[in-house]
Amino acid sequence: MKARLSAVLRSRAALTIAALLISGLLVLPMAGQADVKAAPIGLEKSALSTPEDFMEYASINDVNVHELYFSVVLYEGTESCMMCHEKEALAALEMGHFKWEGESDRIVGLEGEAHGKNDLLNNFCIAIPSNEGRCTQCHAGIGYKDKSFDFENPANVDCLACHDQSGTYSKEPKTAGAPPPALDLNVVARSIALGGEPTRKACIGCHAKAGGGDNVKHGDISTDLIATTREYDVHMGTDGGDLACVACHGANHDPKTGDYNHGNAGMSLHSVYEGEMKQCGDCHGSAKNIHAGTGAEDMISEGWHDKLACQVCHIPAIARKISTKTEWYWSDAGQNISPVPVDPATGRPTYDKKKGTFVWSNNVRPVLRYANGKWARKVIGANDSYDTEPVQLAVPQGSYSDPDAMIYPFKLMVGNQPVDTGNKTILVPHLFGKAGGPNPYWGKFDWNLALADGAAYTGRPYSGAYGFVATEALLSVNHEVAPKEQALGYGPIPDGCIDCHTTDYIEWDELGWTDDPFNGGDRIEGERAAPGLKLD
Repeated sequence: MKARLSAVLRSRAALTIAALLISGLLVLPMAGQADVKAAPIGLEKSALSTPEDFMEYASINDVNVHELYFSVVLYEGTESCMMCHEKEALAALEMGHFKWEGESDRIVGLEGEAHGKNDLLNNFCIAIPSNEGRCTQCHAGIGYKDKSFDFENPANVDCLACHDQSGTYSKEPKTAGAPPPALDLNVVARSIALGGEPTRKACIGCHAKAGGGDNVKHGDISTDLIATTREYDVHMGTDGGDLACVACHGANHDPKTGDYNHGNAGMSLHSVYEGEMKQCGDCHGSAKNIHAGTGAEDMISEGWHDKLACQVCHIPAIARKISTKTEWYWSDAGQNISPVPVDPATGRPTYDKKKGTFVWSNNVRPVLRYANGKWARKVIGANDSYDTEPVQLAVPQGSYSDPDAMIYPFKLMVGNQPVDTGNKTILVPHLFGKAGGPNPYWGKFDWNLALADGAAYTGRPYSGAYGFVATEALLSVNHEVAPKEQALGYGPIPDGCIDCHTTDYIEWDELGWTDDPFNGGDRIEGERAAPGLKLD
């Protein structure tokens, strides 16, 4: 089948170009190609008819083959890319960006199973199933509108979403990831240069909008980072490192051939083994060496803070430019409130009839927890029951005595959301569109009907009794690294110490202490572990 598809694609390309040549409508490359060197005899522009011809011509004349090719041929979707890049499209089918799940050994109790965005529960828009048509505007594919989506068809991969270099590509909000009809896709296709890395805009355009708005979810990745300054992120600031996202979130590649397999590295549960994820020490070296001769040298060299990850001190606050959502109460949704209240400090609405009440914040100081890379997570159909409140949806695992754990910063997200009070389970409400059932909440504003739709769609029982429970989730923080002079502990001892000690910021009991050691706190005997982790 794949061989036949490849032959069909190449045949279609040859026929299209031949028709243009016969009709005299061959469009020569744009003005930017006017200085192209003369081609060897037998390989004139007018003779180009197959993708192979275009690649040979571009190689000999040192021109961008995509600009040359798509100045002649109409871009017709992923099939156009697959005429030359079928192998890459097939590889993309196996990656977390496309599958939205993968085998994970990082969810406690569910090791070795396949999980991911498709079945994880959260306290933002709650879950993907029955809401795909809205959520998948940020999927690395086109057409993922419901559970019938074909994850085996390479033609459903959206190559342009990641590879656009023109800065013009976008997706419609409510079309399961399709681009706007008026968008000139040939402009996008021509912009893609061989070896060109995905731009910050391509990555952040989706990742900043997770949770339904700019910087809503993690709080450390907003659209400001597309073209920010060193003040807000030393790595991505245009006057700082000016790094592309893939500088740290690298793709898997063969060291001999340089071939990529599209496995971008991440910190997620399901793609942690994809790509090459840079850690702080890979570029900066050891903490002791990098801090030698600074005001923080004693705090590091004496070993007092060996359990601190770099992010703890170097990300003193998140949402420093664009605010983030820190609380979300679904129980308030469905009311007709006018005018809509607006937070005076951030300028963002604190109510939405579709979603409920929000709290927005700037300069959020992350909470600190031990983490060893594993998580206790709530997953649809696997462990979606609850017995106490607040229900913990996402908790990093680890403790002081865990040799694999270090202290990391996290954003704490709190709120409430609908549940089946009869079965004591967290349900997925059908929020958007008719693909997930006839009664989307954002259409009828009836929780009972929306929960019945969502339960039927996900195959979960529903007792018919619903209510709202308080929930909490912790989200990892890795971006918005501040200039060194803003780092916690930057000043000399003892001045630098009071950034954390003798303050109200640190929950010492969560770190295994009765109180701040500066106040005489002691280690908690047996130390309390995070939910889901038993101590020996």
